[in-house]
Amino acid sequence: MKFYYPEINSCKWVFLIISLAAGMLSPNTAFSDERLIRLGIVEKEYPPYKVFKDGAMSGIVGDTFLAVSKIINYKIDITVLPRKRLHRQIKAGNIDALASALEWEKEEKQLTWTEGIIQVSDNVVMRKDKAKNILSSADLKGKQVALMEGYTYPSLEESIKNGMVLANRVSKLQNLLRMVDGKRVDYGVLDQNVARWVMLGLTPNLAERLYFSSPGFDEVEYRVILYPTKDWTSFIQEFNKALAKFKTTKAWGDILNKYR
Repeated sequence: MKFYYPEINSCKWVFLIISLAAGMLSPNTAFSDERLIRLGIVEKEYPPYKVFKDGAMSGIVGDTFLAVSKIINYKIDITVLPRKRLHRQIKAGNIDALASALEWEKEEKQLTWTEGIIQVSDNVVMRKDKAKNILSSADLKGKQVALMEGYTYPSLEESIKNGMVLANRVSKLQNLLRMVDGKRVDYGVLDQNVARWVMLGLTPNLAERLYFSSPGFDEVEYRVILYPTKDWTSFIQEFNKALAKFKTTKAWGDILNKYR
């Protein structure tokens, strides 16, 4: 049996092959690769800034970063690992970005970063009947102060070491707040957003009984830090512009209220 093939010149064959190949590819493949960020997250939670629920990242930082990235049409691929394993993946070039503060990272590679998503600090907490703003470690001289075990307080470490500040270390955030409320110490030191998250589940309502000094010590900005896997100039410009606008919207207020 013979089959009849219509005559097609070589140029038409080339055009046909290219058209078929293009049709077999996802129309968004190149676009997705270009606007994809492989975000690394340290496994340990840091509520309310970083929360894991049902295998997904949430919290103030997580919700905000994902919302703003969606606005500027970037897709986020999240990898959650213990810190050491995560940094091995960063060194291997398998991670583009990290949600963190510059002061917490000691990576020697050339880094770029976004504007801060939210400020993190060590706030002095006290009973409302003793409310005042603590401006330096000298204001804590001779005072009993509740601090978290395993935490470092850069502005207070020297005063703690020489005994000027009388440190009382505790293992749980709620215990720190209860010690202050129960007058077992003069002050506590804890980020106020973390404290408000913890107080959501406590009885009585300590939020009505405690006062947080502001500004806090050792303020840092939680942001997205980017590694030199590609040129991130365009992303940073788009993200910063969209973030600034997002912080003027009700959606930003809703995120904050959700975790306070």
